[in-house]
Amino acid sequence: MQNNIIEISNLSLPYAFQEFNLSFERNKLTIITGPNNCGKTTIIKCIIGQIFTDNTVYIFSRELEYYRITELNMLMKYIIPQEYIFSEDSTIEELQNSINNLEISCKKKQKMIDEIMDDLKLTPYKNKKPDTLPENIKIKIELAKQLLQEPKILLLDDIFIYMTKEEKENIINVLRKYQLKSDLTIIITTSNLSDCLEIDYIYVINNNSIVLEGEPLEVLQKDNILNRVGLELPFIIDLSVKLRDYDLINDIELNMTLDRMVNILWK
Repeated sequence: MQNNIIEISNLSLPYAFQEFNLSFERNKLTIITGPNNCGKTTIIKCIIGQIFTDNTVYIFSRELEYYRITELNMLMKYIIPQEYIFSEDSTIEELQNSINNLEISCKKKQKMIDEIMDDLKLTPYKNKKPDTLPENIKIKIELAKQLLQEPKILLLDDIFIYMTKEEKENIINVLRKYQLKSDLTIIITTSNLSDCLEIDYIYVINNNSIVLEGEPLEVLQKDNILNRVGLELPFIIDLSVKLRDYDLINDIELNMTLDRMVNILWK
């Protein structure tokens, strides 16, 4: 499809995938989920070129192998926890260094940095040495660096395991902001279905194949398949499914509040 920014076609890797196909639509926030060791990180590494794929990955309909490294670095950014290096003595210097090559004024650069630090709540760490900070803060610094460079594709490999619920919600909000601002396509891997509520599209992978795909409301109703795969529905979604099955509500509610749940049950 012309609207697909990334396509994986007939990917075959020993002990991983056999004639595997997957595509990602432009300007969408997509999650790849599934049990541990189902191949989520392998997919990310194939897309970024860390794993050789023999002409089976296409970016903007062009084979990955035909891109120069400098082209890919401008087009696509990624975060794989603990696979990044900080070279500066403070967070602010790290962010400044990440956009040194942008041909914009120093004033605009500083405005961009101030904005992303505020968005990701990094201001308290402005003068801290990144290497000394907890993993969740390191990831947010790395995310700030990548977003500042305004890529067209951003891949995040299981970063939410280091985050609190509030941090996850904040990061999703920030990603949405930059998605709209920069026509950004975002791909996130996770094993936690609670990370899948505020996104555009879900792929569920198991045994080297796609077992489910679709919008969150569509996929999360397939509780029997998700349970069989080994994924556990978030409590509030599981309850919503059961309330629907008992005709207490008409449709699944992805954001049911506790008050709403109590009112339904009380009736």
